[in-house]
Amino acid sequence: MANKFSLLQYSTAAVALLGVTAASSQVVYTDIDPDVVLDEPDEMFGIDLDDDGLNDFNFFNESFTTTVFYGDLANVKALFVGAFDTMLNGIAGSTGFLSGGGGYTYYRPYIIQDGEIIGGAFNFYNNNYQTLAMEIDEFSSPFPPTHNGNWYYFYGGEVIEKFLGISFTDEDNIKRYGWIRCSVIDSGRTLIIHDYAYELQPDYPIIAGDTVSYVDIKGQPSLVATVYSFNKAVYINLQIQTPTQLTIVDLNGQTILAKTLYHQVEIVEMNYFPKGIYLVTLKEGEKLLTAKVAIE
Repeated sequence: MANKFSLLQYSTAAVALLGVTAASSQVVYTDIDPDVVLDEPDEMFGIDLDDDGLNDFNFFNESFTTTVFYGDLANVKALFVGAFDTMLNGIAGSTGFLSGGGGYTYYRPYIIQDGEIIGGAFNFYNNNYQTLAMEIDEFSSPFPPTHNGNWYYFYGGEVIEKFLGISFTDEDNIKRYGWIRCSVIDSGRTLIIHDYAYELQPDYPIIAGDTVSYVDIKGQPSLVATVYSFNKAVYINLQIQTPTQLTIVDLNGQTILAKTLYHQVEIVEMNYFPKGIYLVTLKEGEKLLTAKVAIE
């Protein structure tokens, strides 16, 4: 069970907790231990990625009364996330427009799944209050409250350990991509922030959930091969039979196996390694292939 932290405990709203990055990794990873829990109104939490004393991303749990839509008063309960510090920081998502009350554009960050690539294919928005989950209860309406935000599941399910896609630009004007792992529970009223990471290389994509180096997909020659796992083994089928360097690392950036493959079909037994997700890299000359496998 995650622990609760109040706004008072995080009054500086900046975090650099238990950074864990392998020496060979291009990913800067931070585990927030214990997890930050925002389950009361007016709680907030901030992340300062470039350690310049200014938060790049802030999270808010809010409850307030306001005028919504066509002038009706309503009680609003919401979980927000926002991009701060510079106009070049952003959160991957979409926008919508409400025509009532003079018009209003709202921002809805995507739920990004484990293994998705976060990079230039997304639209990133800089707004300070982007809606993760929102409940709007109009005082004069006889109908149940309405809801907004991708992180609120209408059928009542909880969003457990999914990812926000982020881009940020530091004071040297270098843009990087990253992810923040979050959960939204209690019908959209509690936000849990677990950990985060960003790619150290400028303008490189990152895989959601990965904490190790990611291959440059912008022009890097690709090695043609099939990689998959079954039970306690990794199966590799190379297009041609040629010496190929194999590296397998866990999601903490620890290399657990490195060897040269000499056959077109290889089976790598993983019986002595824990269950979990591993990153498999194949390198033949300048050609690279990186794949994620799950060992059960």
